[in-house]
Amino acid sequence: MTADNENEPRGTGPRFSVEDARRRASEALHKSEFILSRAWGLLREPGKEWEQIKAEQTTIPSILIGYVAPLAAIPPVCDLIGSTLFNSMLTIDPGQAVIRAVITWLVSVALVFFLGVLINAVAENFDADKDELGAQKIAAYSLTPAFLSGVFGLWPPLWWLSLFALAAMVYLMYRGLPILMKAPQDRAVAYAATVTIATMVAGIVLFSLASCVTS
Repeated sequence: MTADNENEPRGTGPRFSVEDARRRASEALHKSEFILSRAWGLLREPGKEWEQIKAEQTTIPSILIGYVAPLAAIPPVCDLIGSTLFNSMLTIDPGQAVIRAVITWLVSVALVFFLGVLINAVAENFDADKDELGAQKIAAYSLTPAFLSGVFGLWPPLWWLSLFALAAMVYLMYRGLPILMKAPQDRAVAYAATVTIATMVAGIVLFSLASCVTS
């Protein structure tokens, strides 16, 4: 019996080696570089970047989980840190603040999905083609500047700079709709404005409900 025990492998439980840590760090760095590269490409040459996005083979879950989810975490995390640094959370339970950040993150991802559904649903009203994947690409990548602007939450007095990100979102959507949804150029402005306003209304409702849950 002792011999059998001696032959049994020791320490066979799950362990994380240095190589695993390096690999995960490398993957995280690659993802962050991709996000920043995409954001820069959309702002610098939106037409060219949208053409590249159109040609990419992907799925809606991959977009939402692999791209939107990490980006959507930026605003609530930065807001949580900024609120802590500026001592405005002294009247709020820390646990409640974390729950609020998580719910905000989930609502943000859901809002992107809703925007994609809406873009596809009203496509024919603006003489565009219906394309579920294309619509989700428009929703996800157009909102990139808005999510990145969440870093201003680290210093709350700079919140107003996020308004420029909102304008950039509408512009990117306007540039992307003719490419991914084949919307006529003269209808793209109205198309982008309609879905943006509808999404803002839906966002106000969803975040209000989320706020009620965490109150």
